[in-house]
Amino acid sequence: MKYVLLALLALTAVPTIEAQPESAYYGVALGNFDYQENDFFGAPFVSDTVSSYRLMVGYQFMEHLTVEGGYGKTGTIRDTATVPTFPSGTVDLNVSYEFSMLTIRLLGVLPFDNGVSLLGGLGYTDMKGKFSFTDGVNSASGSETTNEPGYYIGAQYDWDRFAMRLGYEKFDFDGDIDVNETSLTFFYKL
Repeated sequence: MKYVLLALLALTAVPTIEAQPESAYYGVALGNFDYQENDFFGAPFVSDTVSSYRLMVGYQFMEHLTVEGGYGKTGTIRDTATVPTFPSGTVDLNVSYEFSMLTIRLLGVLPFDNGVSLLGGLGYTDMKGKFSFTDGVNSASGSETTNEPGYYIGAQYDWDRFAMRLGYEKFDFDGDIDVNETSLTFFYKL
């Protein structure tokens, strides 16, 4: 009897699953990338807000679930940091960072009848950073790669073929680095 009930439940759920909207989309996100890094003592070391962009693709395979991917870059983060020197004294460093980002997100979607949807989910971003330091005489530069989870929330308005979304993503860097991005995304639905 238990298996008959499970089979009936599965048969009633199949038309519901097939009736869900499926759609692919792509777009561009334009935003502000906030970066703050503290030194070993917790004092601000580098802090700047720069522009960012991402090229996005996505697929909504259920009414309440979508997956997105994107590639983007930030503008150059610039700041002057005061660093202690041995045995005593300080030196001012001109610091610059620039990131390229490859992102994948899994988002839950809460649609309303008026075209508005609320979104929230988790992401994973592969960030490649280029950095340089100079004190006016000596300089150093290099690159590093970091993989960071992210938490995303957004509100979206849908038309027939287009959508516009305001989103906020908080990256979970370890240590004394605080990074978030606020973006406005324009989508075209296929």
